[in-house]
Amino acid sequence: MGRVTLNLPRLGETMEEAKVTEWMVAPGDTYARGDVLLEVETDKTVVEVPALADGTLIEQLVSPGDTVALDAAIAKVEQAGAAAEPEPEEPSVVPTVPPNAPQTRQPAKPELRAGEDRIAASPAARAAARKQGITLSGVTGTGRRGRITADDVHNSGGTVVLLHGLFDDKAGWRGLPQRLAKKGLSCVALDLPGHGDDPQTAQSFEEGVAQLANRLPSGPLHLVGHSLGAAFAARLAGRTGVNARSLTLFAPAGLGDRMSAEFLTAMGNADTVERLKSALSLLDGGPMSDAAVAQQLPRHTKGLAARITLANAIAEDGMQRIDATADIAAAPCPVTVMFGTADRILDWRDVAHLPAEARIHLIPNAGHLPHLVRPDLAAALIASRHDHAETA
Repeated sequence: MGRVTLNLPRLGETMEEAKVTEWMVAPGDTYARGDVLLEVETDKTVVEVPALADGTLIEQLVSPGDTVALDAAIAKVEQAGAAAEPEPEEPSVVPTVPPNAPQTRQPAKPELRAGEDRIAASPAARAAARKQGITLSGVTGTGRRGRITADDVHNSGGTVVLLHGLFDDKAGWRGLPQRLAKKGLSCVALDLPGHGDDPQTAQSFEEGVAQLANRLPSGPLHLVGHSLGAAFAARLAGRTGVNARSLTLFAPAGLGDRMSAEFLTAMGNADTVERLKSALSLLDGGPMSDAAVAQQLPRHTKGLAARITLANAIAEDGMQRIDATADIAAAPCPVTVMFGTADRILDWRDVAHLPAEARIHLIPNAGHLPHLVRPDLAAALIASRHDHAETA
């Protein structure tokens, strides 16, 4: 090993300097190639400075809060495979300092909350925590080796709110609430106006939004919706007084022009077991026995007129009358969308209208209930466990 000086590398095309936010390695610590040495904030974002070779940190030449120019020295290290730098010659004359000269002060290091200096977290997570004014000590990490990600910070605390689709009720989520509970998430499933056990009726989409807003839990919320419920969730996310931390949408309505008129008509006319079974088959949710449909029929026909009124308010002759794209684009939180590529109610290709920042997951050959085809992935997305391939 040789003792060398590390300089601040270029971390972006427009970067000319960066502000040190936190050291991840202390003097005397050894590290491996690829380990994060420190975090800095550029003009764009907070980024990590990785080690390019195995080594040992000897001395930190900059402190948190310092603004460092590109290629300026930031640390002295013992680095594998490096030739030792020549030691500077001792000056023949030692400069004297006048007795009355002002003392230079080292930049003060910002105070860290107790224990946070050793918490494993990504730079984006630390930036998100600073923005939200929360500590990392109470956040559970879902990244590699328990590292805290930005999504973990966004989802720390709060209640998951489930909003089902048109002609369904909260029981239609099946085992999803239980899956979320196993992940330690608090979950509430609400019936849409005129659906399930909700006695209210809504004559318009806006009226439904207002009614649902009055029933939302207080505090941070993770809004989850299917079909019409997804459009409601998107509108609620931007509503004043709603603290939306994340938005997860399954086959959301309101992205494009078309909605299956066949399905809406079939559900509106489903007054027998045979008709209801035929209408439900358009959802491609799997086989249903006559006994199961017969059990569901009384709940479907009770108050059906109110649900038909709401259906007519959101779509007419197969054309949607609501637009969720602006609500999704304006959402003050991360947005995730799941669609089945065999959906017969809505066109999955409408995801092309989503903002570039939205995370899109397409489920091959799934119909209008992709969250029931892949409940494991659905629960992972709600919990912002986007490293699903790694944890499955």
